[in-house]
Amino acid sequence: MVTYLEKHGWNKVREAEDISVWIYDKHDSKFGMFVPTSDDFVDYRQRTIEVLETIQQVEDRSTFEICKEIQDIHLPS
Repeated sequence: MVTYLEKHGWNKVREAEDISVWIYDKHDSKFGMFVPTSDDFVDYRQRTIEVLETIQQVEDRSTFEICKEIQDIHLPS
């Protein structure tokens, strides 16, 4: 997911144990989200859903398209 965010203009502003903070500037709006860096994170599943929903809102794309692109990043060439 981190690779996807980097490729799509998101900026990591902070990182702590098992979570990072990402910001996206879109015209006059700023979006932020917490991205778990480990699947051991206490609410990993909920945070991941929130991340996908935020990306969907910012990019005006379906969650399916976003998930497909994230999956394709990790497939061997």
